Amino acid sequence: MKKYSSPVLALILVSSSMVSSAATKEISKTAYVCNGNKTMEVVYINTTAGNSYAVINQMDEMIPMQLMKMASGANYEAINKRYSYKLYTKGKKADLVEGNDRPVLSNCSSAE
Repeated sequence: MKKYSSPVLALILVSSSMVSSAATKEISKTAYVCNGNKTMEVVYINTTAGNSYAVINQMDEMIPMQLMKMASGANYEAINKRYSYKLYTKGKKADLVEGNDRPVLSNCSSAE
């Protein structure tokens, strides 16, 4: 996972409408390869306040997502209700779905 500095995080937070007063604990970028040899890059953001976010690039837009409460794995949903994207992650695996869990990018794996 690639690590980014706090100034980079601040720029991402402001540009994706996730303005927060919480200090940055960690920001990282993970690249996934999915079915059909499609790729998905996700920027993960963790704050010192314990909040977790993911930012994906879908349909040429940056879409900020927030952590959902789940029993296992880390699962995110779009903050903006215009989007119905959900990102399901567990270990090095990820799936991007929308609506009623209709697959967008499936069986994604990170090499990191």
